[in-house]
Amino acid sequence: MSLEKLCEALSDMEVVELGQYLEENMPTHPTHSKFYKVRWHGIHLGDVCNDFQLILNEHNGTHVDSFGHYIDKPGYEFIDQVPLAKICGPAVTVDATFLKDRETIEKEHLLAWEEQHGPIRKGDAVLFDFGWMKYWDVRPNESRFCHDYPGVGATAAQYLLEKGVRMVGVDTLGVDKDGADNDPAHHILLSNKIPIVENLRNLDKLHDVRGWFIALPLLIRDGSASPVRPVMLIDKQ
Repeated sequence: MSLEKLCEALSDMEVVELGQYLEENMPTHPTHSKFYKVRWHGIHLGDVCNDFQLILNEHNGTHVDSFGHYIDKPGYEFIDQVPLAKICGPAVTVDATFLKDRETIEKEHLLAWEEQHGPIRKGDAVLFDFGWMKYWDVRPNESRFCHDYPGVGATAAQYLLEKGVRMVGVDTLGVDKDGADNDPAHHILLSNKIPIVENLRNLDKLHDVRGWFIALPLLIRDGSASPVRPVMLIDKQ
């Protein structure tokens, strides 16, 4: 496709914001450090500009896990070596809002979804809307988001692997349910070089559409993960 045709095609697309704000007191995994934003210069303080210093964990906010996050072996790349094609491409969104606290979506649910929506294709990114975005809030109201969330079960992760998916994304703090033994989805996906994006939002807008998912990580040398600002390109409604 020529650049002119690409620009014409993109002009007919709607861009859906899928990332959470990076802000102080936002939800973070209980074992991870917090996000801090510190003023460095301020025009109102007599400086010539405004700027801030950020102190953050790689897994704060909406972020993508590298293969090296869980797999400490040669050949399992950190975030600066994860191919961008792994986290940019065609995507579908699975409505999993029927699940209750700490329940998991399994292969049988995906088969039922495919019966209604068509097959998950090789090379798809698969996003799961657990309806958990509604609990995202800042301290002192962040606790609900950080606990009891549902997740992707082992049989679903294995099925997605067999389907040849490109990437998996969730609107929860982790791809595994809260308290999952040995984090099976993390291990199944990352050990097979399928990256994971966590803390997505606005997936409720994407239940019945296919789109083009884009999430570009920071170029952190040997990083286990990186914050991202993901978007989905969809046909204008």
